Amino acid sequence: MAKRIVFLAEAKQAAAAKAAFETTAGLFRSQFECRCHDPAKASEIGPGAAEAIVVFDPAFAAAMAAAPVHVWKDGDFAAQATQLLAVLLGGGAPYVAPPPVPVAAPKPGSLGTAKVSRETAGRRGKGVTVISDLKLSEEKLKDLATALKSKCGSGGTAKDGRIEIQGDHRDAVQAELERLGYKVKRSGG
Repeated sequence: MAKRIVFLAEAKQAAAAKAAFETTAGLFRSQFECRCHDPAKASEIGPGAAEAIVVFDPAFAAAMAAAPVHVWKDGDFAAQATQLLAVLLGGGAPYVAPPPVPVAAPKPGSLGTAKVSRETAGRRGKGVTVISDLKLSEEKLKDLATALKSKCGSGGTAKDGRIEIQGDHRDAVQAELERLGYKVKRSGG
């Protein structure tokens, strides 16, 4: 004997939902008797009259005590029909997508290792602080150089993957690089 499903909605909406359910049930060769009822005649549906009742207005769900009531939303009837069929064929409760897992913010870690040293060779005895071994694009290297020069209050340049700051500012550069998340390796005394 076929199980009865009642679609409680206005004629056009109920007919579309019924068609979607019958199509889905047909794919599984399941036998269901689908009927459409006007919401105004909901009181005519008695206990045991249906295996499931589909409504589109949650207010009807509270008033129905005859069978399990499933509230559908107007829209993708095929997906809702598949869920209802799964429940009716013993698949349990309708599938509810789990809440999205929040993406953890990256742990503040090292941006890499920067080598900080002091050079005087070829500069007539005037020393410069050199920051090297940075794995940055030229644009980001220049931005970092600007920030370090500002922090040290001195001039300098960024070229060939290195930053040179006029004067001996190794302590200030090291502190600023560590604050920004770099590991700092000092070399050259």
